[in-house]
Amino acid sequence: MEPDGRRPGEFIAALVREGAEVLPGPPALAVPAAPADEVIAAARRLALAARPQRRPGPAPAPTLLRLATALVVDEHPSAPAWSEAERERLAGWVAVLIEHRGEDGVEELVGALNGG
Repeated sequence: MEPDGRRPGEFIAALVREGAEVLPGPPALAVPAAPADEVIAAARRLALAARPQRRPGPAPAPTLLRLATALVVDEHPSAPAWSEAERERLAGWVAVLIEHRGEDGVEELVGALNGG
């Protein structure tokens, strides 16, 4: 159980429903600050490598878009400085990455953003 009393699955379900409250504190994604274009490029590169077929752009399920936004985009330390269009573009690529690689894809992205 988490400190707020919810189980992890309940917390993630609330995030996906778009009704989760934003908790105060520092961003949870342990990556350095970076311009949106750099983060988008890393996510795009990993997502394209993970997809079985090449498509012109991301077309993930809406649920995965919300999950990508809540767990990755909103938690990046530079996110407040990015435009809405940049945030949406990043969410799309992260959602494709999650669709094809799951948690491993997010971990690969964090590693890439940390210079790995």
